[in-house]
Amino acid sequence: MGRTKTGLCPYDVTAVFIALAYSALLMHFSLVKFECFRYTSLDLGIFTQSLAGFLHGRPLFNTVEWQLYGAPNHLAVHFQPFLYLLVPIFAVFPSPKTLLVLQTAALGFSVFLAYVLARKLLPPLEALAATVLYAFNSSLVGINLFEFHPVSFAVPLFILSAIFLVDRRERAFFLVSGLILTIKEDAFLGVLSLSLWWAFGDEISLKSARKNRPLLLLAALSLLYGAVVIKLVIPALGGGYLYGSLYTEPRLDRQKLLYFLLFNLSLGLLPLFRPRNALLLTLPWLENLLASRPSQTTFGFHYPYMTLPLSFIGAVFALRELDLRRILPVLLSVGLLASLATMPVELNQPEKPLPLVYPSVLEPIPGRKAVEPVIEFLLGSNLSVYTQPAFYPALAVKPDVYVYPAGVEPDAVLVNVKTYRGRLYLERLQKMVDGKYRPVYSRDGVMLYIREGLNVSVFGLVPTGS
Repeated sequence: MGRTKTGLCPYDVTAVFIALAYSALLMHFSLVKFECFRYTSLDLGIFTQSLAGFLHGRPLFNTVEWQLYGAPNHLAVHFQPFLYLLVPIFAVFPSPKTLLVLQTAALGFSVFLAYVLARKLLPPLEALAATVLYAFNSSLVGINLFEFHPVSFAVPLFILSAIFLVDRRERAFFLVSGLILTIKEDAFLGVLSLSLWWAFGDEISLKSARKNRPLLLLAALSLLYGAVVIKLVIPALGGGYLYGSLYTEPRLDRQKLLYFLLFNLSLGLLPLFRPRNALLLTLPWLENLLASRPSQTTFGFHYPYMTLPLSFIGAVFALRELDLRRILPVLLSVGLLASLATMPVELNQPEKPLPLVYPSVLEPIPGRKAVEPVIEFLLGSNLSVYTQPAFYPALAVKPDVYVYPAGVEPDAVLVNVKTYRGRLYLERLQKMVDGKYRPVYSRDGVMLYIREGLNVSVFGLVPTGS
C-alpha cells in the first residue's frame, strides 16, 4: 500500500478523516441540542455553574447540589479535581458551549487514538475496521450527547494509556493513570483493571508479579486512592458519599443482561473472544451491572466511560491473537447493526422511546424562539433567577440561577407553562408568584415574572399578552 508525501498510507488518511468527521458531526449535534434547549438533565448546567464559580469567587459551587445535598461545592458530591484543568479555557470562553466543544474534541481524539492503538497491533485493514466499529459505536455517541461530564476525557486517556503500555513507556503510563484518577472517584476501577490486566497478560503467576511490580504497586495505590476518596475525602467535604446506596441490593435482571449483550454486539463480540479480557473488564462492568440505577445499563448515558475504551482495547488484542479474518466482515456488520439499533439520537421527539435507549432529541422544544430574548436579557442582568431544567444550562454562567424553589426568593422566575412538568409544578409555580411577582413577558407559553418592588427595565422584550 502506497504512502503519501507525509508518510501516511491511505488507511491512515482514512482514519484521520473518520476522526475529523466524527468530531464535526457530533459537535454539530451537541450545539444543535443546546440551541434546542434539550439538555434537561441538569448536568451541563451543574458543571457550567461550577466552573463559572471560579469567576464569581465561589470555585465549583452550583445551586443544584447545594439545594439538594447541602454541598458547598461539587467535590462534595463527585471528587473530580480534573475540573481545575478546564478553568483557564472556561475563563476565556465562559459558556456551556465551551464544555460541549471540549467534550466532543476529546472523544473525537479518542477515535484517532483508537486507530493508533489498533495500527500498532494489527494489519492496516483490520485496524481501520476496528476504528470504524469504535467511531460508530452507540455508547460513544451516548457519552458525547448526554449532557457534559468530565468522564468524557477519561475515554481518550484510557486508550492513550494502553498505547503507552504497548510501547513499554511505563512512566508515561503512570502519569496518564494519575490524571485519569483525578477525573472521577470511581475511575480507580479502570486504572486498577488495566494495570492488573497488563501485569498478568501472559499468565497469573508469581513470576509475572515479580516482573511487573511497578504495575502492581500502581494497582494497589489506585485501590487505596479510591477507598480514601470515597470513604474519607468526599464525606469530609460534604455529608457523606451519596452513591453507596446504589449497591445495597445488587442484582442482575433481564434488562441488564440484554444491555450487556447488545453492548458487546456493538463491538462485534470481540472483547468476549479473549478470556484474559475478564481481568480488564470485570470490575468496570460490575459497577454498572450491579447498580440499582437503570440508566447505568441504558444506551445514551455517560456511564460506559470505562467499559467502552477498555472493551475496545480488549477487542484489539482479541483480533491480534486470534485468526478472525474470515469472520471479521460478519463481526463488523453485526457491530454496526447493533450500534444502529441502539443509537441514542432522534431528530424528532419519539412518541415512545425504544427500550434500553435514552435518546438525545435534536428537535427544538416548544417556545424556543420565545425564550431566546428572555435568556439574553437575564444573562445581561444581575437578577437571580428560578427556572426549569431546560433553561438552566443557558443561564448557568450566572451564580444565582436555581431549578428548585425551596429556600430561595429569586428576583425573576422564567418558565414555559406548556412544558413545565405538569399540573403539580404549575400549582407550585402559581403559589410562588401570586402576590409576589408581576408578569413582564408572555409569549408562546414562556412567562417571565419579576419580583414586586424591583425597578427592572425590560425594554426590548415583548410586552405581556402579545
